[in-house]
Amino acid sequence: MVPAPRTGPSARSQKRLRQDVMGGDVRFKRRVERAYGAETPGLEVWLELSGKLVANDILPTRLRDANMRHVSTTAVEMRALIGDKIFGAALLEEMVATELVTDTGEATRQYSLVASNSAMAQFVSQVLPAHVAGGRVVEEHSAGTLIEAAVYMVNQMPGGPQAVRQLARWFVYNVVVHGRLQGEIANPKGLILELNGMTSAERVPGTPDHLAQFVGRCIWPADNPVRETKAIGRSKTAAAAAAAKEMLELYGHEIHNAPPQEPAKEKEKKDAKLANAFGHLLTLGGIIVGGDAVLISEPGDPPRFVATMRYGNEEARAEASTKSDAKRNASRQLLELIGEYDD
Repeated sequence: MVPAPRTGPSARSQKRLRQDVMGGDVRFKRRVERAYGAETPGLEVWLELSGKLVANDILPTRLRDANMRHVSTTAVEMRALIGDKIFGAALLEEMVATELVTDTGEATRQYSLVASNSAMAQFVSQVLPAHVAGGRVVEEHSAGTLIEAAVYMVNQMPGGPQAVRQLARWFVYNVVVHGRLQGEIANPKGLILELNGMTSAERVPGTPDHLAQFVGRCIWPADNPVRETKAIGRSKTAAAAAAAKEMLELYGHEIHNAPPQEPAKEKEKKDAKLANAFGHLLTLGGIIVGGDAVLISEPGDPPRFVATMRYGNEEARAEASTKSDAKRNASRQLLELIGEYDD
C-alpha cells in the first residue's frame, strides 16, 4: 500500500523548532550547567601554541595576496584536509561527552553548524589573533582552511592534542550552546525540509562571476504553499538557508502549531516505543544497574522486583511483580525524562 503524502510537519521536527526558538528545553540547560558551570571555556593553551605557527604553513593563498585567484597552496590545503578530520572528531567528542546532543540526528544537525566555514569566519580573528590581526574580515572558505591547517600543525606539537580539544570545547560552547540559548536556529534549511517545507535557489541574472549573487526561495508547506520567503546570498546554499531562516523566524509559530503529519502513525510509533521501552533504552546506550532486576519481596510474599535504569547521568527506578515489568517501567520513566516521548 502506498503511504499517504505528507500533509504537515512531523511532531519531532516541531519539537526541534520549539526548542531552538525558545532557547533549548530544560534538560538541555541542565546539561549545559553540568558540563560548563558558570564559567566560559578559555583558549589559553590553544592561543599559546597557535601563536608559534609560521604564517606560510597555514595561510591560504588568498590571505597572502588579495589579487591572486582563490586557490590555496597544495601544502596548506592538504594540512587543512587532515585538520578538518581532526577538528571534526574533537567537536563531535565534545558534544557527545557533554551530552549536548542525544541522538545522531541532533548530533549531525549541530555538527553542520559548529563545523561550518561560516562559524569559522565568525571566530577566526579570536582563535588566531596572531595571524588575523585587527579583527580582519576573512571570507568563509579561507577562514575554514586557515583554522583547519592550524589545527593540523598545532596537533603535531607537544601538548597539541590538548590545545585542539580546548579549541573544540570553546567552539561548541560559543556556537552550539550560546546559539541555542539565544534562540538561534541550527541548520534552518534542514529543519524546514523536516517541517514539510521546500527551498530552492537560482542565480541573479547579470551578476558577475566574482560577485555572483543568488536568490533563495522558501515555501511552506511544500504542497499548496501558504507562506513564501526570499533572501539573497553569495551562493545557492547560503541563499536557500537564509530564506529558510526567514521563514522560521517569521512564521515559526504558525508552523509549530500546524497539525502534525500523520498523527495516528506518530501515536503508533510512540506506543511501540512504550511496549519495548527496555530494548529501546538499551539501543540508545542505557544500562540496567546491577545487571538485572532484583527480587525485594520476603519469602512467602507475592514476588516483587525492582529495576534501576541509567542513561548518562540520569537514573530511574521502578518496582513490579515481574522482572520484565520492572525493567520496562523503569525504562519508560527514564525515556520520558530524557525526552524520547515528547511530542
